[in-house]
Amino acid sequence: MESQAEAKTSLLGSGSGSHYDSISKDHWTASKKVSFDCILARHVLALMFFMGFMNLYSLRNNLNVSIVAMVNTTGQPRQLYNESECLHEGEDFQVADPLEQEGEFFWDSYHQGILLGAYYYGYALTQVVGGWMEKRIGGRIMMGGSMSISSVLTLLTVPAAYLHFWMIFLCRLLIGMCHAFVYPTHHGMWGKWAPPLERSKLLSFSTSGTTIGTVLINVLAGFLGYYLGWPSIFYLSGIVCLVWSLFWCLLIHDTPSKHPRITDEEKRCIIDSIGPSSTNMDTRVPWFSIFTSVQVWGLIIGHTFSNWGLYTLMTGLPSFNAQVLAFDLDENGVISALPYAGSWVFTVGGAYIADELRRRKIMSTRSVRRLFTVFGMYFPAFFLLSNAYVGCNRAMAVSFLVLANSFASTSYPGFKVNHVEIAPRFGGILYGITNTAAAIPGFAAPYVNGIILQERGTNADSWLLIFIITACFYLVGGTVVLVTIRTEEQEWAKSGGDVSSDPEADLDKDSVELSPAKVGVDNVVKKL
Repeated sequence: MESQAEAKTSLLGSGSGSHYDSISKDHWTASKKVSFDCILARHVLALMFFMGFMNLYSLRNNLNVSIVAMVNTTGQPRQLYNESECLHEGEDFQVADPLEQEGEFFWDSYHQGILLGAYYYGYALTQVVGGWMEKRIGGRIMMGGSMSISSVLTLLTVPAAYLHFWMIFLCRLLIGMCHAFVYPTHHGMWGKWAPPLERSKLLSFSTSGTTIGTVLINVLAGFLGYYLGWPSIFYLSGIVCLVWSLFWCLLIHDTPSKHPRITDEEKRCIIDSIGPSSTNMDTRVPWFSIFTSVQVWGLIIGHTFSNWGLYTLMTGLPSFNAQVLAFDLDENGVISALPYAGSWVFTVGGAYIADELRRRKIMSTRSVRRLFTVFGMYFPAFFLLSNAYVGCNRAMAVSFLVLANSFASTSYPGFKVNHVEIAPRFGGILYGITNTAAAIPGFAAPYVNGIILQERGTNADSWLLIFIITACFYLVGGTVVLVTIRTEEQEWAKSGGDVSSDPEADLDKDSVELSPAKVGVDNVVKKL
């Protein structure tokens, strides 16, 4: 009887957040022993996603740094700019005063804001379509195709900039449309590949490539722009992404059952833990139930308000460092990269801690998600507001921005993983829906910030107002998530056969409903 109970506990796998906590530690340790025999297919997938997101963010952010070298401010109205308030007597900065920048394009703050937001106009258009197409044709084609096309468009950005302002705007918009498929594809594929107790680690590690990509493009763009000219930034990032796309198509497959090199042990481990219904390619979607779900709307609001902070820092830090802190071009790249280096450490470290807290049953899944939501939403607000008290202390200003961006990344093991928890079969579509709304700050934040800088001048007070607005978004979004978040698989997300009759399947004390067992699990238990 004891062995049957243990077997039953080990087999009761589901996509529900509450159900992860019911998987026995002994079973999970045994299932991971295959890692000594081979390189696990899901780890290869995580590594390729990691490098894919590195390329995604290098293509997304190359303009944020290069625009500092592209813009010529000598011919623009003087009253729009201020002498940097943080220049110290005797210091010699090559691009300290915006009036001394001699780029090739005469774009004022307003037009720069429009151009920096162009990517996100396209990014907001095709998110939901991306999640649906991933279920229909598979993530291998979706990810590889969107990244390769965006690479070509990146290479065309240079001639487009010389042709006309609206031509480079069009290139950036199309790149954003291609990249809109990536996150829904990522979440959709992990709904089929990630065992429950590895979800925080696998999803967070693979998306942590975004921070490394941002670090690399900020550092390299600063040096490339300074020594080889701004076009080299776009050429390098485009070529590297094309090479990655080739390897993605050669190594990656849509589901464990379709992978030709996966071991039988790993395939059984994945399918037994998440359920066979989560690995199918069924395209029927309960749209009405999704859009009437309180949990989904909580994710939409949290994701959108979190991204206002992300995109403000992403698009604004290079300009803030040049206009207020008076770093020159090559220093600017390095300084702008520091917040993302910290972000990578917090993302990977936070994900590991989150899964360990759940695996050892120190905290329930829902409590873990709430804890990391506090870290990822409230702490960034605190550090952004703290910038009001540092004045021209560069070390303190940079430190607070690093901490704000680093803590913001812990929202991923907080609530951004939750899409796959409440609806593993529709994780990609769900993320596409929330990321559509979350893309709005991508163009709205640079636009609003550009107007503030245009009207009030590029001084410390203007940037303080920008940071206050951003902090408010973090605080409101975090509060909404804390109130609405759940971790159990929602009824509308279950397949017809996913019904649980075992109350012991749910050990999450914060859960409202019982977790569903996998299809046919009762028959397997009876045989044991």
